[in-house]
Amino acid sequence: MPPAAVTNIQSLAHTTADISRIEPKTKNETLLLAALREAEELCESYRNCVITLQAQAILNEAYCNKLHYQLAFWEEKATNPDAPGKLVNDGLLRLLSGDEFYERVVEFTRWQKQKEADKVARKDACT
Repeated sequence: MPPAAVTNIQSLAHTTADISRIEPKTKNETLLLAALREAEELCESYRNCVITLQAQAILNEAYCNKLHYQLAFWEEKATNPDAPGKLVNDGLLRLLSGDEFYERVVEFTRWQKQKEADKVARKDACT
C-alpha cells in the first residue's frame, strides 16, 4: 500500500483579520460578510475533518501492518506445523552454554537438516 500524501493545511488567519476590520456600509455588504464568515467556519470544520481522517489513516496503516505480520506468522505456522519453534521462548536473557540448551540446539539443527533432506527427496521423486 503506498504511503498517504500528507501536506500541511494552510491557515485562514490572515484573511480573518482583514474581514474583522471591514465596516459594512450597505445591507448587501453585511450579507456578504456574514456569508464569508460562514464559509470560513465551514472551511475550518473541513480542515479539522481532514486532520481527523489523516490520523485515522495513520492508525489504520499501523493496525494493518500488525495484522499482516500476524497473518504471515499463522500462515507459516500452518504450512510447517511440526517446527520445533524458538530455542528461547520467553525472550529473557540467559547464558546459552548449558547442556540442556546445547541439546536443544543440536535437536533443532538435526530437525532442519532432516526437513531439507525430505524436501530434496520429494523434489527428486517428482522428477
